[in-house]
Amino acid sequence: MTDTYNPIIGKEEIPRLRLFHPRPTPEPGVALVLFREGQPLVTLWPGDRLTAGEVRWGNYKTIYKVDVTEHSFDFNCTLPCESDAFDFQAEVQVTCSVDNPAVIVERNITDTSAVLEPLIIRTMRGISRDYDVEESAAAEKAISRAVESEPYNVGLRLNRFVVKLSLEEEARAHIRRLRQIERDKERERREAELGKLRDELEMERMKMKMDFYSPLIREGHWQLLALQLTNHPEDVVAVAQMLSQQRQAEMDHQLKALKIMLEEDALEGFQIEEAGKRVLQRFVESFGPALEPKALGEVEERKALALGENKASAESKTKGTETEVSE
Repeated sequence: MTDTYNPIIGKEEIPRLRLFHPRPTPEPGVALVLFREGQPLVTLWPGDRLTAGEVRWGNYKTIYKVDVTEHSFDFNCTLPCESDAFDFQAEVQVTCSVDNPAVIVERNITDTSAVLEPLIIRTMRGISRDYDVEESAAAEKAISRAVESEPYNVGLRLNRFVVKLSLEEEARAHIRRLRQIERDKERERREAELGKLRDELEMERMKMKMDFYSPLIREGHWQLLALQLTNHPEDVVAVAQMLSQQRQAEMDHQLKALKIMLEEDALEGFQIEEAGKRVLQRFVESFGPALEPKALGEVEERKALALGENKASAESKTKGTETEVSE
């Protein structure tokens, strides 16, 4: 690909007497521009020709031959971006042709790239300032649209324009860091959503267990509770917590009722003594089975929990034995 070209490929003086000279006719790919003093330039495109009278009486002095075929050139330049810290490195390819031979002759344009390159760079710089380094693809499209639609009015037409923006290594490293930060943020967001979902599922599972076991505990169905825990030993801890919470709630309720009755002076001495014994009994029960009275319901409750725990222990030992045998 050439760097530039001269669109004016020839110049010929017209003699005064052209009686035996052929009329000027443009060759394919060449336009003729005829000059005469004090008159506008006349352009003959391929296929056009002057009449004999125009040649004889037109008083033309000079004929310029202008190349109207397509030519390509390329150049590199540096373009600013939105951030002053980095620049775009631009590789530009241009294909152009003459669309107004008279302007080429009037301005004596003999170097197309010297004329077009500054105009194209000015347009590109005006667009590239609106984009940051990580937006190079969008910047390329915007620059192409702007350059292709810009009327430069220098007698030349852009038939094809291609720009490729690249970045310095420092800018590429900056973009990689930004993208890694975005990926880390997205991963953390999804992990948080997953953790929240797991917590919600666990809460729903615990609620279902409470809805199932609470009536058994509340109504004292210890044998049914024992059977259920035997089949589901993993629920022993949850049931034990529910029993502890139930006892704590009962004791809080009794203490609150006793406090109200004392404040209202609604108890006799022997009633206070009996109520105190009951509260003390519940308080002692909360510290462990060694101090508990052997009430029938509480013994059944403990048996139910023990059955579940024993089955869980047995299953654990069985798994351990199977592992040793396999080894």
